[in-house]
Amino acid sequence: MAKPAKSKIIISVVIFLILVLGIASLVLYSSWLGYKDRIYPRTYLGAHNLSGLKKTAALDLVKTAAEKIDDQGLRFEYNNKRITVEPAITAGPDGYAYDIFSLDPEASLQEIYKSQGDNFGAYLSYRLRTLLKDKIFPFTYQLNTDNLTKILKDNFQDQEIAATNAIFKISSDKNSDFQVEPEKIGKKLNYELAISEVEVNLQQLRNPDISMKSETDYPTVTQKDLPNLEPEAKKILGRGDLILNFNGQTWTIKPEKLATWLRSSGENNNFYLTLDLDKIKEFLKETIAPDLDKEVVLPRFSMVNARLANWQTGTDGQKLNIDNSAAKIQADFIKSGQNSVALIVDVVKTDSLNPTNNFNIQEIIGTGHSNFAGSPANRRHNIQVGAAALNGLLIKPDEEFSLVKILGNVDASTGYLPELVIKNNKTIPEYGGGLCQIGTTVFRSAIESGLPITERHNHSYRVVYYEPAGMDAAIYIPQPDVRFINDTGNYILIQARIEKNDLYFDFWGVKDGRQVFISKPTIYNIVKPEATRIVASTDLKPGEKKCTEKAHNGADAYFDYKVIYSQSATSSADTEKKVRFSSHYVPWQEVCLIGVASSTATSTNSSTASSSPLLDSTPSSSTPIISASSTP
Repeated sequence: MAKPAKSKIIISVVIFLILVLGIASLVLYSSWLGYKDRIYPRTYLGAHNLSGLKKTAALDLVKTAAEKIDDQGLRFEYNNKRITVEPAITAGPDGYAYDIFSLDPEASLQEIYKSQGDNFGAYLSYRLRTLLKDKIFPFTYQLNTDNLTKILKDNFQDQEIAATNAIFKISSDKNSDFQVEPEKIGKKLNYELAISEVEVNLQQLRNPDISMKSETDYPTVTQKDLPNLEPEAKKILGRGDLILNFNGQTWTIKPEKLATWLRSSGENNNFYLTLDLDKIKEFLKETIAPDLDKEVVLPRFSMVNARLANWQTGTDGQKLNIDNSAAKIQADFIKSGQNSVALIVDVVKTDSLNPTNNFNIQEIIGTGHSNFAGSPANRRHNIQVGAAALNGLLIKPDEEFSLVKILGNVDASTGYLPELVIKNNKTIPEYGGGLCQIGTTVFRSAIESGLPITERHNHSYRVVYYEPAGMDAAIYIPQPDVRFINDTGNYILIQARIEKNDLYFDFWGVKDGRQVFISKPTIYNIVKPEATRIVASTDLKPGEKKCTEKAHNGADAYFDYKVIYSQSATSSADTEKKVRFSSHYVPWQEVCLIGVASSTATSTNSSTASSSPLLDSTPSSSTPIISASSTP
């Protein structure tokens, strides 16, 4: 009788467990139905609890948090100095900007939805994985760490004290005045740690102020390393002046200067004296290179009555080879005991082009055009200077054209005039406003000619001078650049034309039968900018207001570029190449400075637009990138 009773108990237990599992499954299934359009329990996006939220509510919450960080910017402080770094940086006076950080709420939530799955089995698996531990997803962001580090260094370098090595010092060339100047311990800021904190905060979608941390900067040569080297130092410096020379020019370095170049090397008390290469290079760069360096003058030609005519022959340039010269000075003076050292100067060869060359220039293969109506006087002047820099240039077959390389230095010495920009709450002049007109027009000339584009960057926001949107090309020294390759098999001659408010670049060469198809830009995702941003400034009189530019709508744009080559024009298997040029333009709010009496500069949002912007006719001017203040 015991066995049937035991079997009944087992059957009852099994039935009970099946009922429990069935009820639990039913409850879980009902729960899953309730979560079909919601975020599953115990789910966090960074520091934000999204459990149970509908997808629309979750997106609203995350967008609001992201927009708050965008509005606040990244805030850093050290020793009562504070700066705010905005999401996007305007790099120059001509409308080019780049992101420092960008936040992506949609992509962040997509990762959560992907992990949740869309069926009951996935729901059960997710709930089991989160029984004892919350599921935390990192927020999706992009951070330009190199440029953020540069901004921090530029703004906090005055808070650092560089360590200095112990050096020999003499007040004259007499050995009796010989002495050792002791080392000094310095202080440097830990920029890597600050960047790491930013990354952790953005992953959590948080934005607390970041306190910069400092650490001791120790010298590499101390006073105790030098006494045993004093006799050797006296012997070296007792040889007198070091004479640097090149082609009849000489530069004299006195012993008192040479003493500061001496440094010890070695280990385990086996030290010896040599010259500090970094100090030599600094001297060569600042003192000698400006005298020796000569820019190459490229040959230029023009079209006269549809025929190529010589306009200007080229001239070789020269450039001081700083690295090799420094190494030679160190070797010749210390190891060889020479007091006279010849500098190493490289010759920069121009192209050997002359009117007898057969350039085979026959016809216009493509023309680019842009309009700069409404530009102020300085911008118009810079466009003329930039156009003249390209006019008459020949591009060799298979050569990669670089606009940055051709333009060279962009400053007063090359004929450019400044445009006003606002940086660090100050209105300052910056050279080169108008060069993006050159970049955009050259880019359009290259695609109209059917040439392969190797570098092109759109502006971060739409600028009226470069419409239609999607067909612009930003340029700023040294980056970004406009580059393309002359794959026509013949020379290309650039001819510039300015007709009233219109800029043209004609590319002359030989047509090889290629066909070019360029679609009209498609513009979509129009986004209105935020209200005017007001930045307090002590550089203006209290109540005085100056604005940078009008607001710009954000948008996305693209156009398609296709080149079909004739069989005679290409030896490769490719007879057709297609490229889609896509551009993303952020909405750009109006930004204005307003004068305040306080030494603390802050920024706020205002719904009132400026009625008298500083550069109303200059949409290319910069918006503030950093709001800085210092508290006593």
